[in-house]
Amino acid sequence: MTPSRQTATPDEDMFGRAEPLHMRAYDLLWLRLEAGELAAGMRLKDTDWAIRLGVSRTPVREALRKLAHDGALDALGAGGYQVHLFTAAEIGDLYRCRSALESLAAEEAARHGGAPLAATLAGAIAQAAAALERDDLAALQGHNSTFHDAILMAAASPYLRRLLDQARRLSRMARRQLLALALAEQTPRADYRAGLARVLDDHRAMQHAFAAADAQKAGALMRAHLLATARDMGAQLPAV
Repeated sequence: MTPSRQTATPDEDMFGRAEPLHMRAYDLLWLRLEAGELAAGMRLKDTDWAIRLGVSRTPVREALRKLAHDGALDALGAGGYQVHLFTAAEIGDLYRCRSALESLAAEEAARHGGAPLAATLAGAIAQAAAALERDDLAALQGHNSTFHDAILMAAASPYLRRLLDQARRLSRMARRQLLALALAEQTPRADYRAGLARVLDDHRAMQHAFAAADAQKAGALMRAHLLATARDMGAQLPAV
């Protein structure tokens, strides 16, 4: 029996969209994972989420299977799923793949973005720096994502956007897990902030390359930036 639609929470309004139910459930759960609302190790049951979303178990079950295929969830032997906890090795693999694609995006963006892109990036850096100053680490992550979003948009390549979508989703999920560790004092907060400060320095260097329309330098800086970020993150995540 399908649960009453009244059981759905207000933020499930996306279920008015004309897409298959399992894709709508999938997208909503990805949003929760990227926002850090579903913590590493959290158990997800199709029965619970069917009630929360006001749908039958079948689309939820399919959404959970798809998320497990993406690497966001781990299947449990006794049934159900739990949110995947990223290891240092996985972060390294993920960011190596992402760096190859985003360096290409940076080269394309430097050729086509011009002054408007340089100005957008400068604004994102200023907002991120202000967030770091007031110790609003969640907002800082958002502004850093805006920086990368602007570059990918300026690259004007639907192929790059499609290829990067999954890697960037997993990256945002991993960053939220790391933020949760820092906020819970399970990893040194000073080390976490130092890593974010290095990210800002990298972004400033890239912004100068974009302002100069130096595609080769922008691409090289992007690749080095993402690999360095992976090392910083890996130092604060489980090694096994």
